[in-house]
Amino acid sequence: MAYGTKTANIMDVPMSVSSVVAPYLGDNGYKFVDMNSIRVLSVANGTLSNYDETSATAPFGAPSLVVPDEQVLTLAYNKSMLLRIQQSQIQDIPVSQFAKTTAMQQADEVFVPAHDAYSIGKVLAARPVGNKVLFNATAGNTDLKLQFRRMINKVTTQGGALGSTFAWVAADIAAQIGALINWTGSDAGYADGKKGYLGTLAGARVVEVPDAYLGGAYAVAVDKRAVVNVTPKMDPKAGGMKVLEDVPLFSGIEIQLRDRSDTFVLNKKARNVASLEAA
Repeated sequence: MAYGTKTANIMDVPMSVSSVVAPYLGDNGYKFVDMNSIRVLSVANGTLSNYDETSATAPFGAPSLVVPDEQVLTLAYNKSMLLRIQQSQIQDIPVSQFAKTTAMQQADEVFVPAHDAYSIGKVLAARPVGNKVLFNATAGNTDLKLQFRRMINKVTTQGGALGSTFAWVAADIAAQIGALINWTGSDAGYADGKKGYLGTLAGARVVEVPDAYLGGAYAVAVDKRAVVNVTPKMDPKAGGMKVLEDVPLFSGIEIQLRDRSDTFVLNKKARNVASLEAA
């Protein structure tokens, strides 16, 4: 007996991978509209002197000259992808919005994870050596809670605020931290709609991320005010997606995807980044 077969008009695509960076970080007022670089000025702290009550000419001691330091934030993250689909496939594949569905899959599955890993890597790279807290993964949850709190303290004792501090935590460690979070019976925070948000430990929000994003670290904590997460000038899900109907020397369409943005840690606020790493 012969049976007929048809192609479904809905394409099977992977589950969307949500960003674990964009929901938690912003540009902190540093706008890159119509420019590729921003120069950020800062000044060093002065030195205390003993006030000399017996001096009429220099009671304050020697003056310190204020000379601004410069940090230049220049966009460097610039990724692209080029896809082509034969006209015959467009004509003969009965899938609704085949080109757009294909493009959105690349944005979700390729661009988002790559951008997140890059951004977290930039934050981790800015972490001062003194803000590295060590944890023995075999020591159990009691030590994990202690060392996690010490990591958060590295951020808050340098001017960070718990209300703006959160921690990206590798998946396996996140499972252990999840067991340490005490649910109060309130949905506040747990239902904030941000993917990967586990709850609050040591007063800081905990966000689970794939292990690969952290480059071997167990967790990275940061006060979001220390980071400039540039609003993409080209977003592969929006203005960074172009579909060309007429492609020279090719019978079909071309999909161009661009992701142009960057993430920076401000020099004077790098002290508000800490990490939890293997002992």
